[in-house]
Amino acid sequence: MLTYNAIENSSMTIGVVAGTPTDTRFGLDFLAARQFRGIGLSLSTSPQAQTQLQALERGALTQQLIDAIKQLHEAGAEAAMIYCNSLSGAVDMSAVTAASPIEVVSPLEVYAELTQRYRNYGLLAANCQSCANIEREILERNKTAKVIGIGNLQIVEDIEDGLAAEMIVRQHALDDLVAALVKSGVQILILGCTHFDYFYKELLAHCDGIRLFLPSERMLQLLQQRLPQAA
Repeated sequence: MLTYNAIENSSMTIGVVAGTPTDTRFGLDFLAARQFRGIGLSLSTSPQAQTQLQALERGALTQQLIDAIKQLHEAGAEAAMIYCNSLSGAVDMSAVTAASPIEVVSPLEVYAELTQRYRNYGLLAANCQSCANIEREILERNKTAKVIGIGNLQIVEDIEDGLAAEMIVRQHALDDLVAALVKSGVQILILGCTHFDYFYKELLAHCDGIRLFLPSERMLQLLQQRLPQAA
């Protein structure tokens, strides 16, 4: 089912494809805060269902994503953001881009830009499938990179349940995780799940000596660069 944000008129209408209704809403809210009209579509109903969806044959999941983008285009979207790290890593993004009638951007494109800037990466993702996909993206472009990755679906489920951001940081010892990564020489911690925008500010307070990175802002910038009317 298509969902919309509150912006009725903007320089461009952007489609949001995500794994669950919650991260679809996060994507629509992200666009609304920047005065872009958004149309959203989620491919599954829950984090667990999304994880099972990623176990589908790659070609079938890729086609499902292409169909979703076409549906967004028919509803008026002039470009699309894949607002889900694990989904973008589980499909053939080259095939998605080639078959889509509109410009498409994903978190993996943003991570590709980071690969020559750092050597030691921390990665917090929704599940280990997503960790592996993002790690592969980094290592394909930086053979000397080192990645410490953690997949934790319970964090995603707690966000879906509305647990306070401060409580999530404390309950999952994310402040301790950051401290351990710093001791291991990690230079940048990638929040490799769009759900994790939810506690970005709270975790940032614990990130002395390490960069905390979200891909959302850069994804929008890439669309604005490619489509002048969105700038």
